[in-house]
This record gives sequence, structure tokens and C-alpha cells, in this order.
Amino acid sequence: MNVITQTKYDLADSLISDGINAEYYIPPRITPPLAIVSPDTNYVSQGDTFATFEVGVTLTLIAQTASNSKAQEDLDDAIVTAIGAIPAMWRINDVSQPFALAVNNAEYLATKMSLTTQITI
Repeated sequence: MNVITQTKYDLADSLISDGINAEYYIPPRITPPLAIVSPDTNYVSQGDTFATFEVGVTLTLIAQTASNSKAQEDLDDAIVTAIGAIPAMWRINDVSQPFALAVNNAEYLATKMSLTTQITI
């Protein structure tokens, strides 16, 4: 496994260790609650020194179908849990406002966390 994929895998594994259902790739079908690690807009860019690079990922947190108030509470819980589960090597850049994510002919309340970390290639 290459260093970029391993970095995403390790992030998903840390989330799983804290009880969050997570994937390090975009699955063909989702079963919320779920956290998906996927490439961010600035996926790989030059780091501060030779052979270092910054990897950017989006962590999409998806709540189960429920009433709006319950889904929002569940999503807030997922954000708090994810923040605690994300290893220190990752920087949390921001968390988006919740939005309706349409997948598999259903809508789920979701949010996106933008994360970055340094790797050496």
C-alpha cells in the first residue's frame, strides 16, 4: 500500500477504534451512520521541505435517517467523537455546516470536515 492510501487507511482505522463506522474510500453503497475519508480539493501539495507533501482529505460524517432534531444531535455527537479520534498528526481545518446528502435514493444529514497532514515520499 502506498503512503497516501496508508495515511487515509490509518485515519479511518483511528475512527473505527473510537466506535465510528468508517471507510477510507468512497463505498458504492452507504449504511449510515458512516464516516468516509476521501480526497479533498487540495489532495496532495508540496510540503515545507524536500520530499514532504501535504495530504488533504475530506471526512464526510453521515447521520442515520431520523427526525431533523435527532439527526442533528447525532451528527453533533459524531463531530465531537471524530475530533477526539483524529490522531494528532492531522490538522482539522474546518467543519462545514450540515447539509442534506442525497445518496441511494435517500437523503441524510451530513457534514464535511477538512483535514490535512504531512507525509514524506
